[in-house]
Amino acid sequence: MKLNVNPNRMELLRLRRRLVLAERGHKLLKDKLEELMRRFLDLMRELREVQSRVEATFRKVLQAFALARAGGKREELEEYIREGKLLLNVWEDKVFNLVIPRFEIRESTLPDVDLLNTDSEMDVGIKKFSEVLEDLVEVARLWKAVEMLSYEIEATRRRVNALEHILIPNIKETIVYISSRLDEMERSYQVQLMRVKEIVREH
Repeated sequence: MKLNVNPNRMELLRLRRRLVLAERGHKLLKDKLEELMRRFLDLMRELREVQSRVEATFRKVLQAFALARAGGKREELEEYIREGKLLLNVWEDKVFNLVIPRFEIRESTLPDVDLLNTDSEMDVGIKKFSEVLEDLVEVARLWKAVEMLSYEIEATRRRVNALEHILIPNIKETIVYISSRLDEMERSYQVQLMRVKEIVREH
C-alpha cells in the first residue's frame, strides 16, 4: 500500500534513505532471529536431557517414599522429617538484549531424619532427592531461559514480517509512484517549454 506522502524530489530522497535503513534493519533482525532460534534449540536439547535425568531419579524417590509410607502412618512420617535449607547464588547471563537468570546452589542442608524410627526406604528417598536437587535448579534455569527466548523469538519474527511484508513493499511502491509522477511532471514541463518556444518563434 502506497504511503501518504507528497510526490516531490525531497520525499523521494528521504524514502530511498529509509528503504536502505529498512533493508539493513531487516537483514540484522533476520540474523538475530536465526541466532535466537539456534540458542533456543540448544537450550531445548539441554532441557530435555536434564528433565529425563530428573524424571528417572524422581521415580526412584517416589517409589522409596511410597514404600516408606506403606510401612507407617503419614503423620508419623511428616513428624520424622524436618525442614531443610536451600540457598542459591543468582547472577545474570545476557543473550542479545535478554537478561536470563542463572542459579547455583550455595548451600543445601538436608532435613534431619530420625534414623532409628524411619525405614531404610525413607533414607534412600532423601538421599536420591539430594542427588536430584542440582538438576532441579538447572531445570528451573533452562525453563526460564527457554520461556524468555520464545517470547523474544516471537517479537523478532513479528518485526521481520512487518518489515518484509508491509514496510519495505510500501516504501518501494511509493518510490515507484513518486518516480512516475516526477517523470510525468517532467514530460509535461518539457511539452509546455516546447510550446512556449514555438509561440516565441512564431512572433
